[in-house]
Amino acid sequence: MVNIMEQELPYMREANNIQQLTKGFSNDQKFVIDEKYLIRLFPIEDTNQRRREFETINKLYLLSDFVPEAIEFGEQETLGLAYMVLTYLPGKDGEEALRNLTEREQYLVGFQAGNELKKLHEYAAPKATEPWNIHKKRKSDRYIEELKLLEDLDTGVISKVINYIKSNEYLMEGRPNRFQHDDFHPCNLIVKGKEFNGFIDFQRMDWGDPIHDLQKLGFFGIKVSVPFSIGAIDGYNAGEKISEEFWKLFALYSAMHVVSSFVWGKKMGDEQYELLSRYAMDVMRVMMILGREFLVGIRI
Repeated sequence: MVNIMEQELPYMREANNIQQLTKGFSNDQKFVIDEKYLIRLFPIEDTNQRRREFETINKLYLLSDFVPEAIEFGEQETLGLAYMVLTYLPGKDGEEALRNLTEREQYLVGFQAGNELKKLHEYAAPKATEPWNIHKKRKSDRYIEELKLLEDLDTGVISKVINYIKSNEYLMEGRPNRFQHDDFHPCNLIVKGKEFNGFIDFQRMDWGDPIHDLQKLGFFGIKVSVPFSIGAIDGYNAGEKISEEFWKLFALYSAMHVVSSFVWGKKMGDEQYELLSRYAMDVMRVMMILGREFLVGIRI
């Protein structure tokens, strides 16, 4: 199959060196071409969605030097595939790279990543996009109803989480509707040497409150590196004192993620449910490490 693709796809035909990338959770087939380009291959039926992603990357490239340049988008009907060509960002993913850095270096990588993420959030959502508070509340309500059907949960704690969400939903009213990477954590960042070198994997991109883009730090970022996670929040806030409004929204979105993690974990099987459930409960502990108690009134 790879040999056929090398003959059919542009950039691969004239390549001197082709390296396939297999790490990561994406279902895309990924190839590095001459250490200059990254080709992502995906089912041709995903063309419309992925073209929007490609066009968005093209706009984000103008906002930050740490976004790959979108070079070409095309379809190869004989293979049933579509593809995008991006510039290749050299380095290692953050999960692998951060473990070899000092805590100070991890913090600085996070600081720069958070600072650059803030730049991406300058990109406003299309005018027809539904208001964020309406969109997010509808999703949250659905997850809460599904959560209530799950068994073997500490109903007291879950009840407090739900009450917290319901009591603070008003915070979303009037929040800006901007680009969201929607999967911001070390696995989707590139580190070269000891420095942040770019964002990758934009498939989950969405529109909404920019602060929502940070909520996976409490789930996945903290598991890889506490200093990185603290740095990302500090960098996002340009090293300035972090506002009360920021922390309230961060806590609200983290609480919502707790709920959705229980629900999604159950759908994905016992092993994943156990993992995400543990992460969800940990979030309610580790927010103090990030600089603020997560849910007022909840004690685990």
